[in-house]
Amino acid sequence: MIKKSAGIALRRSPAMKVGASVRRRAAAGLASGRSTLVDSVLMPAAQGSAARVQYAAVLDGHTLNLRALLPAGVPVAGPDASGPDGDAPARAHVLFISGGTRIRAAARLHRERDGQTSVQATVLLGEDIGGVPVTLGRWTLGLELDSGSPAPVRLQLIGDGAPAYGGPTRPLDTCVRTGRRHRLGLTPAGRLRLTIAPAVARAEVLRVNRAFTGTSVLFAVYGPDTARDGATPPIVELVEQQRRTVLRHTAEPLPADATAWRVTLPLGRLLDTSARQTWSLRVMPGPRGGKPLEIGRHGHDLRSPRKVLTPPKFTVRAQDGTFVEVKPQYTRRGALQLVCTPRKSGTP
Repeated sequence: MIKKSAGIALRRSPAMKVGASVRRRAAAGLASGRSTLVDSVLMPAAQGSAARVQYAAVLDGHTLNLRALLPAGVPVAGPDASGPDGDAPARAHVLFISGGTRIRAAARLHRERDGQTSVQATVLLGEDIGGVPVTLGRWTLGLELDSGSPAPVRLQLIGDGAPAYGGPTRPLDTCVRTGRRHRLGLTPAGRLRLTIAPAVARAEVLRVNRAFTGTSVLFAVYGPDTARDGATPPIVELVEQQRRTVLRHTAEPLPADATAWRVTLPLGRLLDTSARQTWSLRVMPGPRGGKPLEIGRHGHDLRSPRKVLTPPKFTVRAQDGTFVEVKPQYTRRGALQLVCTPRKSGTP
């Protein structure tokens, strides 16, 4: 109890708030310094052979959104024939470069109000979902423009264009369909780079069912080698954090979904009504080994799942007749917790 109280006091202390403020200022200073480096050093060194990235992000886990300004004097076929919306009919492409492999994705030119020309692109990533066939690894991004001559103009893309997000959401870098992770960054020379990492296994909450005797949690396991296909049902551990109590339950399959399971928790028989308890759930590794998977909400774009995802409370009657309030909640990392608090009165 002392250890838990000390942890809560530390998280709520002014020192931690100061630390968070310092981290935010440091991140803002780093972003500002990076922009200064790009604009004052890297772009002049490129000598007109690079476009300045103004915005670049993978917003839904598998779609690259890009906007970059072309340097002055770059020959582009037909930039003056733009339509009423400012889009020019000239051809442009985003280049994905990895070793000797080059993949082209369509982009569009746009005439800005100040007379500059920008390139904008929305590119679906991954051949198995109908996008460009980029594979795992690192890809350097560039531009290819139709200059009206036999040889196209190729430009580097310099600067990360990382947007500042101050709201409750953040960019989702994990594809919900394939599990692949996409991260934008910079090469040592300041060029825009896309890193694609393989999917990792995760256990996602589908629904938390309430009952007067306990709860059942419906969850799905995603990632490599997670479809059951006749495999042994997973074992779910129910872990009480304070007393380090560990109870095991076998999950049962859900029909018509090879990744979905249900674990039933008879809390009325499991709870110790002498004190508050906090339980978490994790899926034990299968025959191939690995790490336990925390059951929770991991595939989301929320900055603070604990504040946004708030499942309703419910009441369970323990074997000794005590009514216990069960509050499902999510940690900052998205893991599901069941906070069980005995009621002082004998009524629900």
